[in-house]
Amino acid sequence: MHALILLAEKMDEPVSNSRIAEAFSISANHSSKVMQRLLKSGYVKAVRGPGGGYTLAADPATVTLLDVYITIDGKPSTSGCLFGEEKHCSLPECLFGRLTYEADELIEKHLGAVTLADYMNEDIALKK
Repeated sequence: MHALILLAEKMDEPVSNSRIAEAFSISANHSSKVMQRLLKSGYVKAVRGPGGGYTLAADPATVTLLDVYITIDGKPSTSGCLFGEEKHCSLPECLFGRLTYEADELIEKHLGAVTLADYMNEDIALKK
């Protein structure tokens, strides 16, 4: 999500994978894998050659954070249990009740309502 916001702020100026990795203190290898997924999904374009990198291929006002989350991690899981699908405790009902379901619903609703454009110029990306 952060990389797409950085690209949205730079719009047509290609941003290299190494610059993306440096901006968010992640390995270039990890950044490259994420950017390849975003490339295959159509959110970014690759610009080859000297001065190349990635540019945003979508309108930032139409891309929600939920769209990006699903592209990278798949549909959010709402199992309700913090330990996953398998039952790990002896309680007949979860001690959290519906809390985990409600939290998952709120997060998904928020991510679906917020676009890349909403976070542009919020000073979360590298400004060098």
